[in-house]
Amino acid sequence: MKYVATATRRYRMELPDRDWFEPIVTDDVHRVIRSRRAARLAGLQLVVTLLPLRAEEVPACSWCRARPRAVEYDCDGAYLTATCESAQCRKARRLAYEGVIAYPSYRRGDQASRIVKPVRVRRLDGPRPGVVTVDEFDDITCSCGNISSFAGFHPCLPGGALVEPDHPEWNGLWWCAGVGCPGVIVDCREPAEYADEPGTPVEIVVI
Repeated sequence: MKYVATATRRYRMELPDRDWFEPIVTDDVHRVIRSRRAARLAGLQLVVTLLPLRAEEVPACSWCRARPRAVEYDCDGAYLTATCESAQCRKARRLAYEGVIAYPSYRRGDQASRIVKPVRVRRLDGPRPGVVTVDEFDDITCSCGNISSFAGFHPCLPGGALVEPDHPEWNGLWWCAGVGCPGVIVDCREPAEYADEPGTPVEIVVI
């Protein structure tokens, strides 16, 4: 996983001579602006202090590999996504999914790819987290959570190069286009018949 350096500007907000107000430290500049407006309307003097920059290394976006991954929130709290919030990066991912542009070379096969035989499951049994599966309708679910109706799967060669389904050398390998996928190639030539355990992945080093 690649990391990028990021610097965060933090702000400290406080009300002098107001013991009931607990000072607040935040990195959300929009919250600071809203708080200043609210304090002005209430006739209070809000003091905002700039704190030193906080530099740290964070996981990079799995697509552009140039910006930090975005943080989102759900019922369990904050979690780190696989991609950044850049409009440019989002547009590139959408165009790649639609086939308008090619995937970056580092996502097609300049690193080791994992050829994995999927486990045959029944759709009613639900997904198996962390396992590559194919159901009775031949719909693939990758270990990263990608499915055919989301980012999809593309025909590829053992090294990860994307090809058309009518390519003479294509023999049933599908490259997972899921954002954040570690490079799984699904081998659908002979999926295991309703096995309880997944097959052992084979590491392929692209030369």
